[in-house]
Amino acid sequence: MLTGLMLLLVLATSAPSGNWARPVEGEDDGIDLLRRAAETSRVTAYDGVQSVAVRSAGTLATERAEVRHRPGEGTGYAEVTTRNAVAGRSLVVGPTSSARPDERVLESLEHNYRVTRAGSDTVAGRTAEVVDARRGDGSVAGRFWVDERTSLPLRRDVLDATGEVTHSVRFVTLAVGDDTGTLPGSSGETGHWRNTLSPRERTRLERRGWTLPERISWNLPLVDARSKRTTDGRVVHLSYSDGLSIVSVFVQRGQLGHESVGTTSGMRPVVEGGGTIYVDDSGQSRRMWESGGFVYTVLADAPPEMTGTVVGALPDPDGSGFWARVWRGFERLGSRIADMAGR
Repeated sequence: MLTGLMLLLVLATSAPSGNWARPVEGEDDGIDLLRRAAETSRVTAYDGVQSVAVRSAGTLATERAEVRHRPGEGTGYAEVTTRNAVAGRSLVVGPTSSARPDERVLESLEHNYRVTRAGSDTVAGRTAEVVDARRGDGSVAGRFWVDERTSLPLRRDVLDATGEVTHSVRFVTLAVGDDTGTLPGSSGETGHWRNTLSPRERTRLERRGWTLPERISWNLPLVDARSKRTTDGRVVHLSYSDGLSIVSVFVQRGQLGHESVGTTSGMRPVVEGGGTIYVDDSGQSRRMWESGGFVYTVLADAPPEMTGTVVGALPDPDGSGFWARVWRGFERLGSRIADMAGR
């Protein structure tokens, strides 16, 4: 009996976190359109204003940003104005908020969802082809709008299981082909995170105690890894995506100043399994905690359940022990059993 219980504990605590669903099968007749949009947006100069919206406390908090892309130089972002934004909290406007799909993100999208064409619509006064990303039950998880004339991506929406938009990026104005003017101060490709972290470098860091997963769950693979040096040491930035949402994980050696982190960052402490995680869901979702001499920060333009999956797959906050992991393992095992029973 004891042996059986311990086996269950091992299985439960080692089971992967997250949803027990599987990739959606079927023809992806919209993925080629999105790949063409990704390539076009890389080689085409354009200027415009984007509206970025994130659901917070039941309402969509929005900001606008000037966006300028120059092939070979990068993409620059500058805040224009704020509308209905959460007081004291700025939404993230930049590469992770872009309507432009990336090839590695598109591979994840194609793997996880059925990507189909869904008619036409109008965005920023331009006729657009619409592409839906559908879950296994047929519901729409995400939607893309691609300019019919230029093939530039015009809009991207992420929807939760109830059909509500949780994150949206869309062009309000767009001018194509003008390559004059310098990039705004905040630049995607030309910013501080230029140093790509190779698999060999990640392995070397992992041998020194860093936790840098190749995959968070079956539908959240690593799509980008970068590193930079600061006055406090090395910081690693990992990006995971299911093809619709981007989740960023920042890892660095150090400890949190628990006395000040809540007041200076606007985050509230939440005790989970005996450890403390600092949380902020106004605007872009944020989680921060320390574990084993490292500080982990998670930022996501994703539904809350996805943020929870990411946090659960990383090291527990200091203070969390064996039984906290066991309990989470039983929850995951129970979800798997329920899923198998429903097949």
